[in-house]
Order: sequence, then structure tokens, then C-alpha cells
Amino acid sequence: MSSVPAAGMPQQGMPLAVPPLAPEVLALLPAPDEAPRCAAHASAIGSDPGGTSISADAVALVEMPLPWPKPVFASGLLEGFRPMTDLAMGPTRVLAVVPPDERSRADRISVVLYWRVGAGTQTAYFEADGAAGLRQLFEHLASRMPSEPIPDGEGFVSFGHTEGERAVLVCTQGSHDVCCGSEGTRLAADFEAVLRAYRDSDVDEPYAGAPTASGRVSVYRVSHTGGHRFAPTAMTLPDGRMWASIEAGEIAAILDRTADASALAPRCRGWWGAATGPAQVAERAVFTQVGWPLEDMARTVSFRPAANGWDVDVISAEAERAWTVSVVAGRTVPTIACRALGGLPAKPATEFMVTGVREH
Repeated sequence: MSSVPAAGMPQQGMPLAVPPLAPEVLALLPAPDEAPRCAAHASAIGSDPGGTSISADAVALVEMPLPWPKPVFASGLLEGFRPMTDLAMGPTRVLAVVPPDERSRADRISVVLYWRVGAGTQTAYFEADGAAGLRQLFEHLASRMPSEPIPDGEGFVSFGHTEGERAVLVCTQGSHDVCCGSEGTRLAADFEAVLRAYRDSDVDEPYAGAPTASGRVSVYRVSHTGGHRFAPTAMTLPDGRMWASIEAGEIAAILDRTADASALAPRCRGWWGAATGPAQVAERAVFTQVGWPLEDMARTVSFRPAANGWDVDVISAEAERAWTVSVVAGRTVPTIACRALGGLPAKPATEFMVTGVREH
């Protein structure tokens, strides 16, 4: 699904009015005397989360004590930063992360980078000396890979990098949306409890679906990742997929690849290596057919206009496999204002439908 700003929306201080939505979209709004949460309403009308994932080559996680403003870049350590920035790894999504102990650490700021390399993911760890050191770190990474040596006298240090680290990024920014704040926080706590229970069980051999069967897992409570109407939302690494309305046990099965991929695919928002909209919906369709083996294939996703929509090419040169997926625009649904009467002001969002998948 891809959000499109609605024209003619009321300005601050003006009375709310029904936006200029088509009759079939207006029919999907809550009743005028109802004020549901946006996630509950999206679920009630069966909104498809496909095409709403982050699209980036890397994510940068910056520890930033609570409370966070809306947007998180309005003040504090990330003031002046942009949600997307160009680093040596490629376009990078910058996210705030709740420090593990939730205490202020303005003197030393931890930064974790995850970036895509082939079919896998690499991770680098840094600490910066306050806000000035944080900016020096990003200036350094704008032209140098995280594995390159750091010049003397810089305001940050490196703690090395690894490959294939498993992590879960859960959106918990309540200042952006109450659904992420409540549902996301619950999901993060539930998954951390699953991890603790497994570690405390003193099991010698990993069992099917064990969340640590493939090594340790890092859990991050992050700032807004989009798609709050699909809360709780999470991104899993190293696969780089984002998920909607996901639960702790399902995350464990995703990380260990014991879940039924085709059953979970409808709640996949997309893969970070594909552009938003039709490209992510098409890649998801290939994932539905191939399952977890697709995550071991380095691949590219590109799309071009077709007679009725788009043709999307998903190509893995190394695996010598390629697919063309036909995608068309689907229904238009309202993205409502959370807990507002009648869901207003609302804006339209377009869903996308796959009409064919062929491997060649």
C-alpha cells in the first residue's frame, strides 16, 4: 500500500470536514460518532500492509533517551538529521533507539549500523562523544565504510563489525502514534520475555522454533518506521523484512525460519531492498512462492510501467533465477486519524494487487 496525500485537508484551527474521498472510500470510514484507533480500523477493513516497508540499503540506530519529540528529528541528539541520509553503504534510514537502561547517556552515544551485502547483512558498532561526536561519525561514514580505519582524534570509536547478526526493530514511538506506543511497547516486552524464558530454561539442544536456535538476538525499541496503522510493526534482520500486526512467537519463528512463509506473507509490509509500493508487493509475491530460501539469494528488484499497471523484475543473478511479477493498482482505502471522531482528517492510500508471477 502506498500513501497519497489528500488534497484540500483542513488547516490548523479550521473545523474538520469530510475530505474529498471517493464514495467507496468514504464508506470505509468509521461512523461519525466513533473514534477508533487507526490499527484497529485498518484491521477491521482488511487493509493490506504490502508496499509500506522502509526502502534502504542500511539502517542506523542511534541511542536517544526518552521522551522523543514528533518527529524525532525535531530536537535532541538527532536535531538537524534527516530520516534518510546518504552514507557510504548507500541510502540509510536513521532511527532513534531507546537506551537499554533508559537513562540519559548524553556523554557517550551508542550507534549500530546494519547494511545489506549480497544476500546477507553486516553490522558495525560505534560510540560517539556526545552530539558533536555523533555528527563527526556520520560525516566519516558518508565517504568511508564502517570497516575502514578511523583517523586519530575523531570524536567516536569503533567496536568492530560482524556478519549475519539477528535483530528485531520494534516501533514504539508513542509521541507519533498511540498504537505504536502501546502495541509496539507490548510486543517488545513480550518478545524479550520469550528470549528470557528460553535462556532460563537451560535447554541443551535448540528446539523447533527456539528464538535463539541460530544465535543471540538483539531487540531495539525504535522511533517511527511508518505504517503505524499496522501496529505492532517490526523489522527483522538479517532478512530485512518489515511485518504488520505481528506477535512475539511469530517473530521467533521468522528469525529461525520455522514459520510458514506463505501464511505470514500477507502481513509482510515489504523487503528493504525494494522500492515502496508495487516493487515491494511483487517481491513479497515471490517470497510467498519461494519461501525462506529466497533470503539466501542476492537479488535486485526493478519495475517499469505496463499496460494496466507495472511489471516488476526480481532477479537473482547468482542463483540464476528470475521472476516477472505483474502488479495493478487495487482499491483505495482511508488512512484515518487515530482516535479522532469519524477518523477525520483521513487521507487515501492505494493498495496494490498481484495479477501474475512467472519465473523465467
